[in-house]
Amino acid sequence: MVELQEICVGFGDKQVLDHFSLSLPLEGITALQGPSGCGKTTLLRVLSGLERPRSGRVLGLSPQETAVLFQENRLLPWRTVRQQITDVLPRSRHEEAQRWLEVVELTGEEDAHPSTLSGGMARRLALGRCLALGGRLYLLDEPFAGVDPERAARIMGRLKELALPILLVSHEPAILALADRVLLLNGPPLTLI
Repeated sequence: MVELQEICVGFGDKQVLDHFSLSLPLEGITALQGPSGCGKTTLLRVLSGLERPRSGRVLGLSPQETAVLFQENRLLPWRTVRQQITDVLPRSRHEEAQRWLEVVELTGEEDAHPSTLSGGMARRLALGRCLALGGRLYLLDEPFAGVDPERAARIMGRLKELALPILLVSHEPAILALADRVLLLNGPPLTLI
């Protein structure tokens, strides 16, 4: 279990998290749903250690134990699809790259470069790289942006089969329906509804 206790984060005069507390299981898929700008991404940044709260604490998880999928794909343009995955794997695990490409439905694109991929394909590649990285908790910010709903649902089903601990942000009803639990949020400041 991950515990966020009385977390406060602000930017200037804007308080995004104001004594925000939450318990998250380290199993299954938990989805965060809420309007844009309510503080969901800031919450992920706190969990990943990329945003230091003014006060409060996170218990049960170290930032080094998280794998993050950012809203931006952050792909390296000079690396092939396969290399994007092997770059985050130890050399002894390079053979796993194909498995992650299969999970995100990019088989056959191994030698392509990011500039030749569609937006949805690039997003799936970024997701595959995040999954290959590993961690005790996967933090996925809009993992299916630009991905057609049918494909997104298939990939989400595979994630459920892998039984990975995932906290994801989504506005897609089909994705939310496949999550083990959905937390409805509002803000700022971020609040559970």
